[in-house]
Amino acid sequence: MRACKLFVVCASFCAALAAGSAAAQFVGGPSGVTTVKNLLENGHDDQLVVLEGYIVDQIKHEDYIFKDATGQIEVEIDDEVFAGQRVDTKTKVRLEGEYEKELVEPNTVDVHRLTIVR
Repeated sequence: MRACKLFVVCASFCAALAAGSAAAQFVGGPSGVTTVKNLLENGHDDQLVVLEGYIVDQIKHEDYIFKDATGQIEVEIDDEVFAGQRVDTKTKVRLEGEYEKELVEPNTVDVHRLTIVR
């Protein structure tokens, strides 16, 4: 009988532990969308960023000009990041990446994820 009670207690503990784990979520990373103006004025090197706006020009193979209502910035988007998505100047996108603050060259964002905003 004692073994049965011990089993019930252990089973209850494991169930509670599993329920707590299932509810856990990763909440790190960028806290939200920022603007180009805010990024250029207050951003720091290697900062994770989220921008929403439009890709308005291609300047090199994987280098583009991104624009929102506050300004524009050069972004680097690898072909793999596009993942077959077709984007033109009227397609609103969300870019998630890393801000590269440079001393000599223009500041850029190295894009890790591109999502079309519907």
